[in-house]
Amino acid sequence: MATQESESILGLAQNILNLTQDLTKYLQANNLVAPTFSLESQDPPATLEYREIHAGLKTSLEDLQRLIDGPRKWLREFCCTGYDLGLVQVALDFEFFQLVPAHGSITIDELAEKAGLDADRTGRIIRQLMTYRIFEEHQPRVISHSNTSLLMQQDEELRSVVHYSLDEMLKAAADCNITFKAHPYECHQNLNPFVTRHGVGIFEFYKNDPAKARRFAKAMAGLRKMDRHLDYLLYDSFNWGALNGTVVDCGGGNGHISKSLAEAYPNIKCIVQDSNADMLAEGKESLSPELADRVTYSKHSFFDPQPVKDAAAFLIRQCTHNWADKDVVRIFKGFVPGLENSSPNTPLLINDIIIPEPGVWPRHQERVVRQVDSVMIVNCGGKQRTKAEFEQLLKEADSRYEIRNVFDNGPLGLLEVYLKR
Repeated sequence: MATQESESILGLAQNILNLTQDLTKYLQANNLVAPTFSLESQDPPATLEYREIHAGLKTSLEDLQRLIDGPRKWLREFCCTGYDLGLVQVALDFEFFQLVPAHGSITIDELAEKAGLDADRTGRIIRQLMTYRIFEEHQPRVISHSNTSLLMQQDEELRSVVHYSLDEMLKAAADCNITFKAHPYECHQNLNPFVTRHGVGIFEFYKNDPAKARRFAKAMAGLRKMDRHLDYLLYDSFNWGALNGTVVDCGGGNGHISKSLAEAYPNIKCIVQDSNADMLAEGKESLSPELADRVTYSKHSFFDPQPVKDAAAFLIRQCTHNWADKDVVRIFKGFVPGLENSSPNTPLLINDIIIPEPGVWPRHQERVVRQVDSVMIVNCGGKQRTKAEFEQLLKEADSRYEIRNVFDNGPLGLLEVYLKR
């Protein structure tokens, strides 16, 4: 619980100093270079110790800023963020990031001519982005990269994450009020703000627009790279080494998780199931010869009864959040035949965000997982769930379901579920 002193300007400033010193000591002890704004600066490490120090430091930094700004100033800036995000989309659509030389410079007039936009608006957009340290202007009207804009140029997958978020999702989010007023008590795959804005559900949208579908696929690959630290609970909490047999990766896409499990545990074979034939084909195509006999692919919808028998474990990862409660009940029912035809010790592993109770996590960490919940509301009418909500849906699917272990001390949690006999 926060004390009055820890929420004062001086108390917060002292805490920031202490944590900054701890962070510096950690970097020095591990021979790591401290982050800078130089073009060569690397992302900070994603180790647990660094994240713990980072969490406390960021919380105090945010609280200090809120105190010195006051609520009116903070709200004014917060409500104008949408305008700035609109400018980032312009920069992406007109390829500002690619047109500025990687390690050189370009005048605003040259950039405008190459982009096909007038110089006045080009300059105004660039200079607003510069206030976020996106691009630099070391000489009047001469633009070069900052470390952020250079990273956007060099990493197409990261660029795709930002671009699809603004081009599809932010526009859909702006229609939340319209959707909720028209349908205040219903939300699902075919009834959500994405459908209101774009006219069709997210899967049909990308089926109809191959170019944006390719960008979306690159964005998902980029998110997987950005979120690699989310996997530690999946790998470190459950005892994979005790398994001997087949792990069924339901809704596994191209099988990137199955591949890593098979590489790490020779006693495991994996079956990747997905309803998307293209994703399965992509995964099979990229499978290394060493894993060819231990990772197989099968077309299957997790809404249908599970056909695999004698499995060592069933895994469903980051799928339930895409669906409304009634659909998740159908998914959980689909696992029952597979579990009934396997050992009583065969678990159903649900690897997804487990929403914490308010105030249990630092505010900025709780915000991240609740932001993902907001994404689910907007793009597919789904949701992230608490442990109690998962338990309720499991029991609704089959009263024999029992959660035996909960690992929720990370941004992506893990529920270990069994079917009682």
